Formats: sequence, structure tokens, C-alpha cells
Amino acid sequence: MEDLPTKHPEADRKDVQKVTLIIENGNGIAFTSLNNNEIHVNANYLGSYSGDVTREFRGVIYHEMAHIWQWYGNNDTPGGLIEGIADFVRLRADLAPSHWVQPGQGDRWDQGYDVTAWFLDYCNSLRNGFVAELNKKMRKGYSADFFVELLGKTVDQLWSDYKAQYGN
Repeated sequence: MEDLPTKHPEADRKDVQKVTLIIENGNGIAFTSLNNNEIHVNANYLGSYSGDVTREFRGVIYHEMAHIWQWYGNNDTPGGLIEGIADFVRLRADLAPSHWVQPGQGDRWDQGYDVTAWFLDYCNSLRNGFVAELNKKMRKGYSADFFVELLGKTVDQLWSDYKAQYGN
């Protein structure tokens, strides 16, 4: 992913020594346990997936690995933004599934998952590396002012611009 810097000062990185992948029968699609850096993938979901299972599995792993490496702003960050960043990573890896909404759809910038991923992709188009810089800022806390600091507009202004670009 050309827009994510490959070198960060040690202080900016999360200290992750090991990630454990567990594939088990369960509910949902997958989840990440941050306490012990475990990714749990639901075998039932994969077994019943009707499309390209290998591609979907890769997409799920990209999303869940993003959770391992991203900052959570001392748990002040909106959950929709957390999930949106993880789906942005999946989107930029060209692993977005066909059931995602189209760009410009959605009701709120922090709706999460695909809606927020597309919005973050728009923001990233305004400043290459925006999402990586936003994540870096969330190391110790979260503020909506981060959008102003990085892009010169409030997140609500950016959402309005984004929606207008798609005729919404």
C-alpha cells in the first residue's frame, strides 16, 4: 500500500510480538482479542460463504490485522471509525467484497465498516497518507479536530463534500 509509510519511529509502533490465528466454529464473521493479539475467524461463516472463499478469508484477515496494529485513542475513538479504518485497509488491498455499499452511500461518516472505509478513502485522496497520520494521532487519544489538523476542514464539512461528490 503505497500511501502507508513503511518506516515509523519505534515510539509510534505498537509492540506486537506475536499474533495468533484461531479458526473455530462460532458466531459472526471474526473478531480480534487485543489483550492477547488473537484473531478468531468463524469456520461456519467461511464454510457457508458463497463467493471466492480464499479472497474473503484474505479480506477478513486484512481487516482483523488492522485492528491488531491500529491505535484506539484510549478507547475514546468512535467505534465506527475503528471499524472503518480496518475496512479501509481491506479496501486499499483490493479485497472489498461485492456486498459493500457503493462510494457515497451511508448516513454518517462514522457509520462504520464499508461506509466509513469509502469516506476515509475520499479523505485519503485529499492527502495521501491521511489514514496513517490519523491513526498515528490516535495513539494517546482521539479528537474530531484531527480532521481539521490534517485536512483543514471539520469531519462534518468533509462528509458533506464527500456526499456532494456522489450527488447525495
